[in-house]
Amino acid sequence: MLHAGVVAPASSALYPPTVVPPDQPIRLERALFEYVRNPLRVLSRPVYEEPMVVFEPAKGRLVVWVTRPDLVEQVLVASSDTFTKTELERRVLGGSLGDGVLTSVGAHWRWQRRTTAPLFRHQEILTYVPEMSAAAAGLTAAWLRSGPGVRAVDADMIDVTFDVIARTMLAGGVPAEAEEIKREGTAYLANSSWELAWALMKMPTWLPHPATFARKRSAARLRRAVGDIVARRRAEGEGGNDLLGRLLAARNPENGAPMEDEDVISNLLTLLEAGHETTARALTWALYLMARAPEWQERVRAEVLDVAGDGRIEAGHVPRLAITDRVMKEAMRLYPPAPLISRMPTVEVRLDEVTIRPRAQIVIPIYAIHRHRRLWEDPDRFDPDRFLPEREKAMPRTQYMPFGAGPRICLGMSFAQVEAVVLFATFVRAARFGWDGRHLPEPISRVTLRPKGGMPLSVQPIL
Repeated sequence: MLHAGVVAPASSALYPPTVVPPDQPIRLERALFEYVRNPLRVLSRPVYEEPMVVFEPAKGRLVVWVTRPDLVEQVLVASSDTFTKTELERRVLGGSLGDGVLTSVGAHWRWQRRTTAPLFRHQEILTYVPEMSAAAAGLTAAWLRSGPGVRAVDADMIDVTFDVIARTMLAGGVPAEAEEIKREGTAYLANSSWELAWALMKMPTWLPHPATFARKRSAARLRRAVGDIVARRRAEGEGGNDLLGRLLAARNPENGAPMEDEDVISNLLTLLEAGHETTARALTWALYLMARAPEWQERVRAEVLDVAGDGRIEAGHVPRLAITDRVMKEAMRLYPPAPLISRMPTVEVRLDEVTIRPRAQIVIPIYAIHRHRRLWEDPDRFDPDRFLPEREKAMPRTQYMPFGAGPRICLGMSFAQVEAVVLFATFVRAARFGWDGRHLPEPISRVTLRPKGGMPLSVQPIL
């Protein structure tokens, strides 16, 4: 069931689609059914209203939804060593991402993080802005050639963000390999809710579910395609200024050792999936909001023309696109690209006044935190001015966290932020986006946040 928003004149407040929560936490049997359909449907109303909700859906199982910023800070930042990643995430993503920086734990995670982090310094990311602008220009040229009409904007965003990936990470790949990586990565995540449900039921990994074989097939194809690119680059020499070249040249800061090929493949796939899929979803929702809020669309367009004129967006333009940045931030508040984080305490801990036993399921529901009744005024309303500098500065850092928080904050955060602004600015300047007045897409969690039914929008190029 959806909160359909308010179909009203453009000057009225916009309440875009969301998921209407059940009044109370639901029992395990129904929860598993809803989880397969959309994990966000399991978030009950108290999760959006209370600082913490403790629920025992079945004997011996404890789920704790944590939403108050200081408690989130305790789990993700202050006591991060006490709250480890759960098997849930490793089961869902490990098949394709292996033991890379997103899914690994302990010492293996620490050395990979230290080795790859320098590749994502902000100044390094700005060197990729020309490639981002070129990819955006390629899509806007395609819109101009096809003329006005309704387009599957979600598919366009997948294509253009993958073009950015190909330009910045996969130089040396061939088109067929890149297309296979894009196709199989999307398919792998599309079936993630089955794996999540199986893990929640503590089903053994050897017991298949309806999506098991499709996921294994996609994972094998992904790793083979990326492995071919890595092997070819090794044979040609490890040079190159793209991210793959830098990854091959990276050394463990403790002992100077390079990454093994399997770790290179795992980390490159992590960067591909995290940097491509999440940014595509964020842009999809942002363009939907522009179609629903044409007054903001015009404000963004005017700003981009004022800052960059008709030329391509350059690195120096990015910090000057303040309105554009605020709109993207508000889009990621309402529709965070990665809507849920889970952790598990390794020892008995206290959260607020509650004792949590080891191996309980701790869920940080970013989607609910971003719409929490105690944290935001009128939280379901679209309002980019929430992110005016003085208002954003007053927020606790774990009130708004589209990229997570703490030691395991998204490695590609800076890359994604810059890419999103460059692409979004280019698209809104190049075309007018319109809504048909009917399509109210339910936000569905498939590791990333997807619109149910896709995102058809009218796209009218501006000549």
